Amino acid sequence: MKQRRLSPVSTVYALAASAALAVFAVLCACFVLALAAAFSPLFAGTLTVRDAAALLLSDKVRTAALYTVRQAAASALAALAVGLPAAFFVSRRDFPLRRFLSALAPIPICLPPLLMALGFVMFFGMQGTANRLLMQLFGFTEPPLTFLYSFTGLVLVQGFYNFPLIMHTVADVWERLPRAEAEAAALLGAGRVRIFCTITLAQLLPAILSASLLVFLYCFFSFIIVLLFGAAGGSTLEVQIYQAARTAIDFESAAAFAAAETLLALCFAAAYAALSSRTERSAGFLFDAAAHMRRRLSGTGERAGAFILFACVCFFFIAPLASVAFNAFAAQEGYRQLHDGFLPQFSLDAFVRVFARGGFYTAVRNTLITAFCSALLATAAGAVYAFAVQRRCAGVLARTLPILPLAVSSVIIGFGFTILIRRGTPATLVLAQAALYWPLALRQIAPAAARIPRDTEDAARLLASSRFDTVFRVFVPAAARSCISAFCFCFALSCGDASLPLILAIPRFDTLALYTYRLAGSYRLPQACVCGVLLGVFAAAVFAAGDRIGSPRRLKQKEQHDGR
Repeated sequence: MKQRRLSPVSTVYALAASAALAVFAVLCACFVLALAAAFSPLFAGTLTVRDAAALLLSDKVRTAALYTVRQAAASALAALAVGLPAAFFVSRRDFPLRRFLSALAPIPICLPPLLMALGFVMFFGMQGTANRLLMQLFGFTEPPLTFLYSFTGLVLVQGFYNFPLIMHTVADVWERLPRAEAEAAALLGAGRVRIFCTITLAQLLPAILSASLLVFLYCFFSFIIVLLFGAAGGSTLEVQIYQAARTAIDFESAAAFAAAETLLALCFAAAYAALSSRTERSAGFLFDAAAHMRRRLSGTGERAGAFILFACVCFFFIAPLASVAFNAFAAQEGYRQLHDGFLPQFSLDAFVRVFARGGFYTAVRNTLITAFCSALLATAAGAVYAFAVQRRCAGVLARTLPILPLAVSSVIIGFGFTILIRRGTPATLVLAQAALYWPLALRQIAPAAARIPRDTEDAARLLASSRFDTVFRVFVPAAARSCISAFCFCFALSCGDASLPLILAIPRFDTLALYTYRLAGSYRLPQACVCGVLLGVFAAAVFAAGDRIGSPRRLKQKEQHDGR
């Protein structure tokens, strides 16, 4: 039988598809090799199996693991304590500040945690805005707020930084809940509290648990925040890995910490995957049209609750972020002492100092190049998996593979690369970031691939000159917006990543996030605030552009427009 000759366009399609498949294979190989290398000191050298087991079960590993779980659980509970009431007001009540509260949802995703940590230092630090204000108003001789460098400070930073994730996830499900059962219970005499505890809470439980587990995982892998605040009553597994590998040069202990962290994280990631699938099913459609209607605030209790919620959000979330921008324009002397009362002197001195440093422009250039390459590779790998694997294989392996990078921290991958290569390079940083980000790109691309009718795909395969034509003529146009959105999302994540560049310790190589961290660590706080403002504005702009292109609402509007 004579084979069909490929056209030049089909040849280009085949080469592009082969390159994308090669990218996916390379990223998977890099992830597996780095993970194996991170664990290899436990099984190499002079350690026996008994010694490795004893090291893994040692007191220092157990203490760090317990502290990591404890601070992550406390942070998740703090986020839940703020996020659940916020979800109620966003989903069920209509008031002037509802949209403002709802608009906070993307901040933990588009702004790096370094900015929130820096904001807490600038606002709640010993010489921070809050302490200076209280000292000026009440005549204190010593700063009254001293909780920052403690376990409580760590929990507050992580809890308030992540509460919008719980608010968004729970509110999305809450506004879609049917009201028939609640109304029937009210007719039978049940009070609002009893209805919430017996009906509403049971319906929201999968969303609450999945969102809380996601926040738990984020706090479980917390690194820069803990490192910036120092030893807040203990040390997490992430920090112990970094200190053992970089400070003590004790690779065996670092591998033991990495193994313990990965085993724990795998359990939590599996639970999150199971709960998130139930949440997606419950949030997939609107049960009741009346459920989308919101009532105004009624009663003293609701008004008082809304006031307390907004006061906490403004004091522990908005004020620290605003303090970063506020102090970026403060004079160097204005940060250290008071001038004319509470308000410091304002100037562009910090901007001038930052722009005068040659390292700043090098860091910006490195950030843009690294973020572009990482986002491109991660998007290509996510697209390949969404079309070539997930649509054709629904087995356990296909569902498990994207979960694995969620259960492995960037610190462990960076530690593994340092064992493999010894000295980090920009290419290593790109591969490490892309190997961790492609499942996140997949989560945005996979829904677009799932919307393609199977009949359309089969018909295109019959008419196409090669199987690659189907990919580029059917899948790529259908998922183009989602791919752009995934690219922007991964780009913003790479811009805000300070953990991997710090772990890899690439000689004479700084990204903007790492440059900001080093300025903060050397107590050049106004200059760190300048870099933080620039980093936050840029990352948020890129994320917003991707979200605007790939949001479901805009996709639906485009489909309706194309239909007309």
